[in-house]
Amino acid sequence: MKKRHIPVISFNEIDSKVQKPKVYKSLVEGVVEAMENNSNEIKLCEIKHANTYLTVNKNDWSSSLAKAMDFYIDNEQYEVCALIKELTSKL
Repeated sequence: MKKRHIPVISFNEIDSKVQKPKVYKSLVEGVVEAMENNSNEIKLCEIKHANTYLTVNKNDWSSSLAKAMDFYIDNEQYEVCALIKELTSKL
């Protein structure tokens, strides 16, 4: 499996429309990777110029994936929705 790409985002852009696709993609890939590696935390993105990662703890994966699901439904990316549904059922 290839190493996933963790996006680098400036702090004030994290919630921007431009960055959301990258952040949600990172979330879904991160949860897949964490499940494979039995990890309890994922690195969601790196904050530009801060040498800091935003992480998501396993306790928050379900609610984060629910937000990602809404995003992918709005964007009609149903194959990702199916993956999110599968991941959520394993949590």
